[in-house]
Amino acid sequence: MSPKKNLQKSPKVFLCETCQYKCFKQSEYNKHILTLKHKNLQNPTLPIDNSKTYECKCGKQYKHSSTLYAHKKKCETKISNDYIDLTDTNIILQLIKQNDDFKQLLMEQSKTILDQNNKIFEICKNGASNTIINSNNTNSNNKSFNLQFFLNETCKDAMNIMDFVESIKLQLSDLEKVGELGYVDGISNIIVKNLNALEVEKRPVHCTDKKREILYIKDENKWEKEDDDKNKIRKAIKKVACKNQRLLPKFKEAHPDCIKAASRFSDQYNKMIIESMGGSGDNDLEKENKIIRNISKATTITKNEEIS
Repeated sequence: MSPKKNLQKSPKVFLCETCQYKCFKQSEYNKHILTLKHKNLQNPTLPIDNSKTYECKCGKQYKHSSTLYAHKKKCETKISNDYIDLTDTNIILQLIKQNDDFKQLLMEQSKTILDQNNKIFEICKNGASNTIINSNNTNSNNKSFNLQFFLNETCKDAMNIMDFVESIKLQLSDLEKVGELGYVDGISNIIVKNLNALEVEKRPVHCTDKKREILYIKDENKWEKEDDDKNKIRKAIKKVACKNQRLLPKFKEAHPDCIKAASRFSDQYNKMIIESMGGSGDNDLEKENKIIRNISKATTITKNEEIS
């Protein structure tokens, strides 16, 4: 073997003692000496160029892009959350404003509705009044119709008022009652007692309003409403009072000594005379008014009696 053939050519080494860097290619070495690291170590007095920085959107700055990249992985979520929070805040503020506007709208609508309700209330109020008036008129007409049916049909066989007076058969007990109770209550008792003895349909008098003493009297075979003077019923009262007075002689016949002061019937007889003649106190018209009031109470038509 030839010694030349066994010798191998050693590769050329490129060494940078400053950086402790070595390589086997010129091109790689050329790249190395251009690096910032080499320049800084080769010339330590040169200022370091720190102008190149990497900044995140969150405001943080980094010297290397790799560091920034690592930071962004952690920061992206936070930035997104901050953005969402800000958006939520804007939405809330907008909702609050819309809510205020909505409340204002509701207040305006409420006021409008209130005004409308007040107008409707007034209309209904006036309408109700008219309805009540019309209803009262209708009821009045119905009542009038029902009353006419009651009087002319149900009570068509009722006695005439003067026939009723003539039919009253008085006893001495009636005269004595007048002396005991007084003219007003005594005559009222006679008339009411004899009216109650009749069936409702046979009675010659009916009252439709006890408070206002509205009377309907059957006279000469027809029913008529008494006027304010109430002449028919007053005539009947006077007739009954006269029939009562005619009993005085009969009492005297039954008790002849009643005209003597010593008789035990004397005071009773004298009192019966006074009360039968109208008694003391009120005038005749006022006494008749009281008797009419008692008759009205006794002859008021009830719902069961009035035909529907």
